[in-house]
Amino acid sequence: MAFSSNSNMTFLVLRSQTNGSKLNVAQLPKDFLRSVDRRLGTEGIPQLLRQLRKHVYHSDEKFNMDMCVKNLIEIRETLEAENQTSPDFPLLSESPLTTKNYKNKVQVGKVITLFGGVETLVELLFIPTKLQHKPKRLTRIAASMRASQMNDIVVYSLEILHMLCLTVEGVAVSLAKKTELLDHLFTLLSNQKVFMNATAVLEDLLAAKKGLIDLECLGNLRQLISNLDSSKLANFCRVLSFTLTDLEAVEDRSTLLAQDEQDKEGSTQKDLADQNQGTLISFPEFLPRLVKLACKSLKSPVWPTIFGNNSEGLMEWLGFQTILEDVLINMDDSTAAEETSIPSITTSLKLMHEVMHKVEVFYVLCLFLTGKHKPAVQERLSELHLIPGMSDLFDHIVWLRNTPTRRELLDMDGEQDCTPENALKIQFLRLVHSFCDRHENKHLLMTAAELDELEDLYRQNDVEIPSGVQNINRKLCCQGDRGLLSKILEVLIKTPPTAAIRFWLSRAIEGFLRGRASFGNQLFLIKRGLLKHLVEHIGSSEMKPKEILQSSFDLLGELMKFNPIAFKIFNSVIDDKQFEKFTHILTSNVVDSNMLIRCLILSQERFMEEMPFGDCATGLCRLGTLITDWDQRMYLLNKLINSITVNTLTQENVSCLNTTLVFLMIAFKQGHLPAYLKAFVREERLQKNPGFILKNLRRLLEFWKTHYLKRGKDCSALEQSSCISFDQWKKVVDILLQDNIESTSSVLYYLSPHASPPARHC
Repeated sequence: MAFSSNSNMTFLVLRSQTNGSKLNVAQLPKDFLRSVDRRLGTEGIPQLLRQLRKHVYHSDEKFNMDMCVKNLIEIRETLEAENQTSPDFPLLSESPLTTKNYKNKVQVGKVITLFGGVETLVELLFIPTKLQHKPKRLTRIAASMRASQMNDIVVYSLEILHMLCLTVEGVAVSLAKKTELLDHLFTLLSNQKVFMNATAVLEDLLAAKKGLIDLECLGNLRQLISNLDSSKLANFCRVLSFTLTDLEAVEDRSTLLAQDEQDKEGSTQKDLADQNQGTLISFPEFLPRLVKLACKSLKSPVWPTIFGNNSEGLMEWLGFQTILEDVLINMDDSTAAEETSIPSITTSLKLMHEVMHKVEVFYVLCLFLTGKHKPAVQERLSELHLIPGMSDLFDHIVWLRNTPTRRELLDMDGEQDCTPENALKIQFLRLVHSFCDRHENKHLLMTAAELDELEDLYRQNDVEIPSGVQNINRKLCCQGDRGLLSKILEVLIKTPPTAAIRFWLSRAIEGFLRGRASFGNQLFLIKRGLLKHLVEHIGSSEMKPKEILQSSFDLLGELMKFNPIAFKIFNSVIDDKQFEKFTHILTSNVVDSNMLIRCLILSQERFMEEMPFGDCATGLCRLGTLITDWDQRMYLLNKLINSITVNTLTQENVSCLNTTLVFLMIAFKQGHLPAYLKAFVREERLQKNPGFILKNLRRLLEFWKTHYLKRGKDCSALEQSSCISFDQWKKVVDILLQDNIESTSSVLYYLSPHASPPARHC
């Protein structure tokens, strides 16, 4: 049935815009389609969609493959023509022509969607399978079809769908709900000719999908992975990453309160992510192949001629912005210039793909090392020589330049360009951090000679050598004169104070130190200049982004915790003027410095118990004065409490609450808890704001109790880092939260009308 009246046509268009229904382009008058095309300037798209729709209708007996391919090519070329100067390329982002062309592309995409083009393209993806299952009378037709043309139909359909997913809002979300389509896309991955296109669309849909898919429902997954070559497996890792973690949940959990609210809705997605990880790990060949990809050298047999022999220039060029810049700079009218630049571009683009392959593999390995199967994965990766391989790879990455580029330096808001080069370095260091975190195999980052040195440090200071150091399998350690840990440290010390990569270098070393304080590990790094470097970096005059400043404070806290030698060395590397500046920065940035503050209070308590007359315990250590002085201690504690609320708690600042609790636990142990609470009341009265500290503290403690009691892993981390049992943490929180308004150790006591006048008894 065809619609001819203008009123009917108007009704159909309005209805489609209102309820999202698609117009059946095959039933629309040709004159109407031409009119739409003329007014919108869509290069004949409506008519092409009408022809495609007819091809689908007649796919059983009269399927004109040649015309179908021709129509798809014309639609694709129209979309690509509008995409030649996309705003995705920052080099051209300010061009008025760019904005206009991008808007035209969106307009074309919306017309394709409105006239049912998305549904038609999806149906075309199924035609090869559909024809294979037709009755015998169609066997001759199916057999006569050329496989290459069928591949072309699928490839062009996927290319157009990919462009629509990126251009038209809602397309990817709608398609992601089609389970049959998702299953079919995974099936298409076994076809080498369409693999890349199917991967691109799968990424679009899985990124937009609400919830994860179950990998166990993909019957051909193991066979598919086995048949993929190295390059395709690396590409497939990006698809797999969408099945190994709930990215939407992570985005929605910007605060811990939001995280807890989401957790109340159930842990189905987390369980499914763990199950999917288990499915992949169960394939014997999967992890070995990933490790091989991760450790493959980046050495290129032919350096791009535009860089001569300068290997630094090659890595600098690995950014989409820079690629465009170099192409434009090297364009020349002379044939000779063209002949030299084109091979350079080809070679470097190939290397860029290798870099991005590593980024995807590193990311997937990181997901495995942060999931339920972490212990088993850590052991397996150790056996597969991941760390020695990464140590070799480290030498082929350009970490430093004589003159840092703008892209290597963080802006004051903490932003940095995400070029392939930066992504490679960041994911490399994230993987090192995840591998080391609270696992004895972290000592694989050393060489055998460095392990001997480590054991000597324990012996020289009459400290028992940990079993994890004694029992490490040295055959799995790094080779050469320096291990991966030493290499990372050397780069950190040479890195400019505001360079973005400092954060990730510091995090990697911190991952090595995290857990129970290790005397030998600390001295090993201190001997190599880390403590002196961190003190100088924190006190330097450069205005550093908060992420970088925090990472230096965190690392310094782990480096010094419970280590009296470290505190004495701190004294020796800082003079009075530097110390005054250092403490000013520390006390002015308590959110960033709170882990060092926690280190000070924990270490001071330990030194008082073990060495009551030692230099560190008696306050001769400069840093000790920050917490031995009562007024200074309360100043820090007030700032810590007032820097956070329940609504602003995140993974980054929850440490302020835990540092506050460390102060209060030690106060309880010493019998001084009431004195601390009275001091809070006094501060409230000075500020003429009764209850603002204690009410906030009580709400924070209530949240802490509900949040941590459900997280065994986080509780264990608190125990290890503080050497205080979690039972003790919980006990003090319960005492502070008790409803007994007669108890002077209860916060509620000081919020009641009969609260005693402020006093100080400490």
